[in-house]
Amino acid sequence: MLFLPESHRLFPVGATTFKFPASTKVLGTAKIYEHSHRDGGPSVKPALQLDQVVFTAYYPADIKGNNIKKGLDWLLRPLHASLHGYAHYSGRSWISTWILWPIVYLYGSLLKIPVYPNAPLLRQRLTASSEHTQARFETRPSSWPLVIFSHGLGGSCTAYSQVCTRLASSGRVVLAIQHRDGSGHAFISSTTDPGLYIREKDLIWPSDDEQTMVNFRRRQLDFRRHEIYLAFRSFKQLIQDGYQGLNYGLQSIDEKFIDWSSWSSDVDSKTVECEKNVLLAGHSFGGATLCMQFTILSTDPPADVTTPIPVHKALILDPWLEPIPSPGPCPRPQGSDDVLPQLLVINSEKFSLWKDHFARLIDVVQAWEPEKRRVLTILRSQHESFSDFPLLPLISRRAARIVMDRIMELSEAFIDGNVDTSVDEIATRKMEIRIIGKKPDGSPQRQLVGEVGEFIAH
Repeated sequence: MLFLPESHRLFPVGATTFKFPASTKVLGTAKIYEHSHRDGGPSVKPALQLDQVVFTAYYPADIKGNNIKKGLDWLLRPLHASLHGYAHYSGRSWISTWILWPIVYLYGSLLKIPVYPNAPLLRQRLTASSEHTQARFETRPSSWPLVIFSHGLGGSCTAYSQVCTRLASSGRVVLAIQHRDGSGHAFISSTTDPGLYIREKDLIWPSDDEQTMVNFRRRQLDFRRHEIYLAFRSFKQLIQDGYQGLNYGLQSIDEKFIDWSSWSSDVDSKTVECEKNVLLAGHSFGGATLCMQFTILSTDPPADVTTPIPVHKALILDPWLEPIPSPGPCPRPQGSDDVLPQLLVINSEKFSLWKDHFARLIDVVQAWEPEKRRVLTILRSQHESFSDFPLLPLISRRAARIVMDRIMELSEAFIDGNVDTSVDEIATRKMEIRIIGKKPDGSPQRQLVGEVGEFIAH
């Protein structure tokens, strides 16, 4: 097997993928072709039809006395659908050639996340002993903080496992949404055929609709907003009311045995804290778009979902702001006793060198955090540095590991309330730019001055 790097922190990590049916809802008017194998010809279906919500929970796991083999598939199954999804998303059809396909297929089949699939949720906290590196149980039960994570374009509920497992290993429950809006490389459904990333040329528009990809992106964002609220509502019901049986509420997507009782709260304690201090997190399209972090913080829940999300903080990784109407989003008016959620944006070097985009980001963040340094740039980081891709086995490089360590160091300092102290204590760079060459179009190739892993506080 080929395992991604493991997080050696306080807790072993479990992972369970949940699904639940949603009342069918179609957003927008765009359609796409669906190639049906049953009748041999293509048919047309809504591009954005919400009928099921899927997410993977990463969490501190109780593996004592449980004979559970470590290793969760990194690529969604069926494997051929996932690999075709990446080829479709990237436009690299050569991946599917008869020469390379067996190699890519074998590599994908061996990729594993170092977690315990469907392990019970740990009901008690662990603390690290000063004399031993192993963890030990405390006698006091406690509830785990909740994080909701949204992937970017081409991503999935497993493509950010490094971020999710490190947060879980430190003592949090992370719900990684598998968005089914055509923004991921693929999605696997128990109600329909596998879906692929939706490109502009895949869309079929009614004649009276605004036929632009920006318009479709905004519909996708609304779709994602619904998914996040529905996922939170269903998970909260599991924690509060327990498992409701095969015909109601959350189910395991692989239909394997789950100790549902480990998730249920009781009179004396809650397993997961869903009533306050929820952290929203996401990358790129999932990090700072209209219906994701900023819009969830600045608007009420959808009309058909009455359960609000008690957001305390939002961790936004290299956000892509182009689909958001300008100006915005801005905080909604607050009452005298209301406190705005705290934000932290961690940017890649390339996105901070994108002048217009970066200027708009600063304006948006200052509306929420007018007096604090809430935008950080990590030197030599790329847009994909926040995902698992640079850390895949056999291709990982030392620089990628340094960048991921810095991302998590700053993220956890923010979550724990210590980010300002960390920024003050760690030597930071000023934003200085040097020219290192020319791009293919003849424009200057710019780079921030400094070494890999250093960061700038804006």
